[in-house]
Amino acid sequence: MRQLERILWIERASFGRQAWPRGMFLDLYADCRDLFLTAKVGGRIAGYISTCVEKREAEIVSLAVHPDYRRRGVADALMRRTLDALRKAGVRRVSLMVRTGNTAGEQLYRAHGFRRVRLERRYYEDGGDGFLMVRAIQ
Repeated sequence: MRQLERILWIERASFGRQAWPRGMFLDLYADCRDLFLTAKVGGRIAGYISTCVEKREAEIVSLAVHPDYRRRGVADALMRRTLDALRKAGVRRVSLMVRTGNTAGEQLYRAHGFRRVRLERRYYEDGGDGFLMVRAIQ
């Protein structure tokens, strides 16, 4: 994965101490490389999204945009590309987790048709709660 250093930079800038380590990204890329997408702004990687597919179900495992590139449509473009690829692959349902309090993230997901299904207490490693969100793909 040639872009790993830039992706790790985005991850650390986005998630701080909760950022995933290098090994996690190498595993994720090995397992879900077909839908590990990046977005560039001015020729530089500004964000990424990673989605894993199993049969007709998918999970968006991670989405991050570096703070310097937020509010420029990067996350929206990544989400549109991913949902289009899932539709073409015949996936019927996609899910993701969003940390409670991440209103910008939740607004993005709602704008793309996701809805809250349930609260997952202590989902995150630091004990933070998350909402499971899902949407059908037609």
